Amino acid sequence: MYKSKFLLALILPAFLLVSCSKETEETMLMNAKAKMEEAKKLEGENKAEDAKKAYGEAIEIYKSFLEEYPASQRAPEVYKNIAKIYVDNLRDYANAVKYYEELTQKHPNSKESKYGMFMVAFIYDEMMKDKEKAKENYRKFLDKYPNDEGPNEKMSESARMMLQMLDENRSIEDIIKNIPRDTIKTQSGDKKPNIDTVHLEDRRPEKKESPEKDSPQKDSQQKDSQEKDDGTIPEDTKQ
Repeated sequence: MYKSKFLLALILPAFLLVSCSKETEETMLMNAKAKMEEAKKLEGENKAEDAKKAYGEAIEIYKSFLEEYPASQRAPEVYKNIAKIYVDNLRDYANAVKYYEELTQKHPNSKESKYGMFMVAFIYDEMMKDKEKAKENYRKFLDKYPNDEGPNEKMSESARMMLQMLDENRSIEDIIKNIPRDTIKTQSGDKKPNIDTVHLEDRRPEKKESPEKDSPQKDSQQKDSQEKDDGTIPEDTKQ
């Protein structure tokens, strides 16, 4: 009996200490946001190294959040935030791919998952210049998301176009240059034309029409008009 009470007296304070020291989800996210704002301010002051350090500290807070709250509804958003910092601020594309892939694996049904899958392919394509990996991931994306879910969402359409360009070894400029004129067609419901239906504006100079030669009929009409206006008959029409 005394032994149980003694153990309880030891365990309870430790439990309370851990509970009290654990930050809430909201607190951790606010701390990460504050660190991001600090980093951006340092960038504006041209303090690149200090900004880089602050971005790294924001990432560490986000990682701690994922360790503390792996099942949180905010976890997909946090994975996305980490990856975006690696892409936009630290130019660490390998780690960006890593966290986007973790996002899609651990939270496959979240709205952030689709964005993460697209970004993996896009980073391989545009940043890392690994075209084979890019094609593999664009195909994987299109297998899962063959169609966009709304008129304002263009990820599936963009992935299909990017894959086509990679397969044909063409750039977006090549596609635009080779689109025939007068073939603008937009899908019903789209608010703007697709990239593959846009044609270049015709910049050829307009042809100037040659001045018309006065016809005999026109001369006659002018003479009739003159006769009506002043009541006289032009000399060349008098018999």
